[in-house]
Amino acid sequence: MRVRSTLSVVATAALLTALGTAPAQADGPRTLTGPVTGDPDVFLTFVGCANLFAPAAAPQSRINLGPYDAPLGRRSLGLVPASPGTASGPFARFDSLASFDSTLAVAATSGSQGVSYVMSITPSNPPGTAWSGRAAVSASPGAWTEVSSAALAYDWTLVDLTTLTVVSSAGTATTAAFAAEHGDGAGFGVTGFGCDGQSFNLDAVRASGSTFDFEGVALSTGASVDRPRAEAGERVTISGRVTDGTGRVTGDPLVLESRPPGGAWSQVGPAVASDRSGLARVDVPVSETTEFRWHRPESQYADEGWSDPVTVTVEQPATAPAPAESDQSEKSDKSEAPAPQ
Repeated sequence: MRVRSTLSVVATAALLTALGTAPAQADGPRTLTGPVTGDPDVFLTFVGCANLFAPAAAPQSRINLGPYDAPLGRRSLGLVPASPGTASGPFARFDSLASFDSTLAVAATSGSQGVSYVMSITPSNPPGTAWSGRAAVSASPGAWTEVSSAALAYDWTLVDLTTLTVVSSAGTATTAAFAAEHGDGAGFGVTGFGCDGQSFNLDAVRASGSTFDFEGVALSTGASVDRPRAEAGERVTISGRVTDGTGRVTGDPLVLESRPPGGAWSQVGPAVASDRSGLARVDVPVSETTEFRWHRPESQYADEGWSDPVTVTVEQPATAPAPAESDQSEKSDKSEAPAPQ
């Protein structure tokens, strides 16, 4: 999974204070086909559940249909923790602690436990320190749960940024309430799940002016035939290949369909698995001119699709012309005439 370790991204006051202006609001959701956002202000990361800067292990990820109907689109991002004790989810930068909010939707058939962190530098903290807030979060099984960082009550501490140790405690408050008491400032937040080691799904991540919707991969299906013309009764080989947007062969199973030109499509046999080269092949007999195409069934990570059709033209054998009706009549009359006496 290509996610970033928060510790490698931000662990010093210098980086926190170098945060720029807030990004402009996005026009609409940005569709992602994997865990990489391509956004320096919002990206997926993994952190320790007990401590923001404790060692953590990257999870595995996959786009899938999820356990329930996704809040945005049809699919979501599934995450499988390497072990308990690590939380995975979105990192988001902010310029104002008072107005900061990061939301995400979470689903897990067994429920999921997680944690939310906020770090900020405000006018009230001494040089070389930062405020750190921590709140436990959870998602119940049976439906999607939306988690909003602005609605959480965090346990706040003052942290020495050189040693990453706690200097003092500062009570429990929401981000807005804490900013009202200690002053506003820039910082970042991380909300993640998987602390219990259970797999879960993420979708509808909203932070720093962006909304991310995890959806399926765009695939293309192609069809080819070993020869475009054949005699009635001969067999032809129809091949199919599935590729993603980069041209990589995915090897998805395919179902062959056929029809006479202008007719209705019908399935030809069961699904065909691809060989080591990623090609699906099937030999079929032809008795008349026929169009063939491959159907790619819907999968966890991609919608269904079809290839363009290929045509096999069947040349019918020549037949002798039927005798004329007058000749047949004449022959019939002659055959019915009585024999000479």
